[in-house]
Amino acid sequence: MSSEKSESTTQLTIQLDRETLIMMKEQARESMKPSLVVVQGVDRGDAFFIDHTPMVLGRGDMCDYVIRDDGISRTHAQILSLPEGGYMIEDLGSTNGIFIGQKRVKRHMLEEGDKVLLGRRTILKFVYQDAVDERYQKQMYESAVKDGLTGVYNRKHFNERIHSELSFALRHKSSLSLLLFDLDHFKNVNDNYGHQVGDQVLTEVAGKIQYTLREEDFFARYGGEEFAVLARDIDDPGARALGERIRQLVQDMRIVTPFGVRVPITLSIGIATVTDGLRVSANELIKCADDNLYRAKETGRNRVFAQLMQ
Repeated sequence: MSSEKSESTTQLTIQLDRETLIMMKEQARESMKPSLVVVQGVDRGDAFFIDHTPMVLGRGDMCDYVIRDDGISRTHAQILSLPEGGYMIEDLGSTNGIFIGQKRVKRHMLEEGDKVLLGRRTILKFVYQDAVDERYQKQMYESAVKDGLTGVYNRKHFNERIHSELSFALRHKSSLSLLLFDLDHFKNVNDNYGHQVGDQVLTEVAGKIQYTLREEDFFARYGGEEFAVLARDIDDPGARALGERIRQLVQDMRIVTPFGVRVPITLSIGIATVTDGLRVSANELIKCADDNLYRAKETGRNRVFAQLMQ
């Protein structure tokens, strides 16, 4: 009798454990939100919640999530929530389409783990994440693409992005300007005030320049005290004007050390512009801007030197 009672209690315990486990899984699922993670493409590692629908994806600046890939249409696709539950991705008449596996689709009901190819090389993975997962994903992405000191993009990400921007400019026969600049006599700042003040100068200058740029401009720390801006759809006169604005902005900055001493800062800028679908490589564009930066320094510093690519 005692054995039968013990067995009955064990079965009840197992049943309760199963019900508790199911309930816990349901509660955990309720805290999870649908997300898309970029697993391949220029912004590999980035992630975002699907927090409203329709959510439009594309390279246009008015999209809910902007994908900087020349193979992506201005408005490429949208995510829709369905009345019966779940989410669907739908093509918005894009040039290069949406693919699930090897199959091009007009629309597709998303299931967890689905990988969606947009255009030719951007792949998004559909997953459910909670806020902690998303924050971790964002931190990993930021650490991979951002400079730890200034918070702007790093050299590695610049090297990836310039190829994408050049490809876009060639395809659409539009302009692309590269501005390379570095701080004049920056070694003297470190020698005279110390490396902490040097870091302060780099951080404040980067923050000031970042504030004046357009949202679509790409700003990176190229190395040491050298920075780079990729300006899409900016021709030679526009790039010169942008360069002069940056030069004047930095010259007018009031950077003060913790000891109350103002540190005067100027910078020299070299500009190279591609226009009319001219076919050049990323290395050629960088070399042209770098040569012009050298000329700006050679002719007195605190100035802008520009040249169209031939």
